[in-house]
Amino acid sequence: MKASRRLWPKWRFSILIACIFIVSPAFAGLQPFPLSANQRGTITCLENPSYTYDIYLPPASSTNGTALPIFYTMYPTGGGMVSTFQSTCSSLNIIVVGITHTQNGVPWNKILREIYAVTRDVRQRVLYDPTAEFVGGLSGGGECSYMFSRFRAQHVAGLFEMAGWLGRINSGASVQYYGTDRVQTNLLIARTTGTSDTGATFYNPFDSNYLATCGAVVKDWSFSGGHAVPPSSLFSPCLSWLVSQRIPAGPNDQSNALVLATDWQSRITAGQQESVLRECVSNLMLYPRSWFAYQAQLTLDQLMTNYTAFRPLNVSNLAQGDFASDLFFYYAFGAATNADWSRYSSCMKALTGITVTNDFDGITTINGIVVTAGIPTTNGSIYITTANGDRAGDIYSLLTNYNHYPFPQLQCSMAQTTGQMNLWLCEDTPGLAYSVQSRSDLVNDIWQGVPVTAVDTNTIWSASVNLSPGADSGYYRISAAPSPATSPPWPPQ
Repeated sequence: MKASRRLWPKWRFSILIACIFIVSPAFAGLQPFPLSANQRGTITCLENPSYTYDIYLPPASSTNGTALPIFYTMYPTGGGMVSTFQSTCSSLNIIVVGITHTQNGVPWNKILREIYAVTRDVRQRVLYDPTAEFVGGLSGGGECSYMFSRFRAQHVAGLFEMAGWLGRINSGASVQYYGTDRVQTNLLIARTTGTSDTGATFYNPFDSNYLATCGAVVKDWSFSGGHAVPPSSLFSPCLSWLVSQRIPAGPNDQSNALVLATDWQSRITAGQQESVLRECVSNLMLYPRSWFAYQAQLTLDQLMTNYTAFRPLNVSNLAQGDFASDLFFYYAFGAATNADWSRYSSCMKALTGITVTNDFDGITTINGIVVTAGIPTTNGSIYITTANGDRAGDIYSLLTNYNHYPFPQLQCSMAQTTGQMNLWLCEDTPGLAYSVQSRSDLVNDIWQGVPVTAVDTNTIWSASVNLSPGADSGYYRISAAPSPATSPPWPPQ
C-alpha cells in the first residue's frame, strides 16, 4: 500500500475455541447430588462425564448442616479406598472419596486430569469442611497423595500416607529433591510403615528431613508387616490426629466468607472483575485451608470460565511467590488435560502477573541422615536443588505439548518526530518469545527479521522499529513462539 505502514500478524497455532462451562455462583448453593447421608455410590462428574468417582457420605452429612471433613483416597491398582475406610469414616463422620482411575503405570497427565475433574465436581456439589480436606493412598497412591497436596496446596490440610514416599530415586545413600517438590507450610502427614517394608523404611528419614524444610508436620505409626495397608486399628488414630491437628474454622468464618462471596458476585455483575480477581488470589494466598479460600476458589472458577472477559483484565503484580505460581500452573495443567481451554487460557494469562521473589538458586545439602535399611552405611544425605523461575520449563512443556495459546493482540503507533513505529502487546501467556519481521512486497518478497530492542515486563512486550529510509510502504508482522526453557524434573522420576 502506498504511503502506509501495515502490520501483519503471524500466528503459529490454530484458533482457540473457548469451551464454556456453566458453574453456579459461589453464593447460590450446591448443585444437585444424588446421594444423601449414609449412602455410597458412583458419581459422574457434571463437567466431564467421562470421569466418575466413588463416594460415601457418613450419617451426619447434609447439604445445609455442619460441614464435615473429607478424605480423598487412591490405590495402586485403581478403584480408590472407600471400601477400606467406609466403616471408620462412618464412625468419625468423614466423607470418603475414591479417585478410581489413579493407579500405577498411569501417566501423570491422566492422574492430574482426574484429580482436576473430581475435585471440581465435589466442591460444587458436596458440603464439606474446607479446613479439613485430606488425601491418602497406599504405595503409589501415597506418592499420588503428595502430588495431590501440591496440586491443591491452598486447600489440602493433611495426608494419610501408607507404605509410600515422595517418589524421588536415590543414588546410593543420597536422595535428590527439587524446589518444585515443595508442599504448603503446616501440611500434616500421618505416615504408616510396616516394620519389614524396606522401601518405606529407607525413604522415610530422607522424606522427613526434606518435608521439614517445607514446614510440614509428620507423625509416624508403625505396624508388624510389610508393604501393605496398615491394620484397621490404625485408621481411626491417624484420621483423628489429622482432624484434631488441623487449624479449624473460626465461629463466623463460614458465614463471613459467604458474605464476601456474595459481595464478589455483585461486583462481578457491576464489571469489577479485576478487583474481585485480586481479592480471590489474595485470600487463597493469605488464608489457605479456610472457608475464605474455598469461596475464593469457587469464584476464581467462575471468573476463568469466560476467557473473553478475563483476557482484558490487568494482572500486573497479581501475586508473588512460588505457591502463587504453583496455583495457576497446576490449575492450567489440569484444565489443559481436560480440554478446558477457557480456564487454561485464563490461568496462563494470570501467570504473567506472578512475580517470583526471594527464590534461592543452588543446592541445599543435609547430611547425617541415619539409613535404616537397604544401603550398607549408617549415614546418608539429601540434596535439594532450587532455581528462580523454576516453572519456566514446565510452562514451555504446556505450550508445546498442548499447542494452545491465544493470538497476540498487537498495537502500534507512529512516532512522528523519529520516524519510528512503536509496537506493544499485552502478554496473554508466559514463555513466549516475540520477534518482528518485514517485507516490502507481499507477493514477490520474503519475510526478513527486523532487529529491535524489546522491553518485556512479563505482562507487556514493547519495541520500536526503525523504518527503512525513503520507503513509503511496507508490511510488518509479529512472530510468537514458545521460548525453550528447563525446569527441575517433574513429575517425580
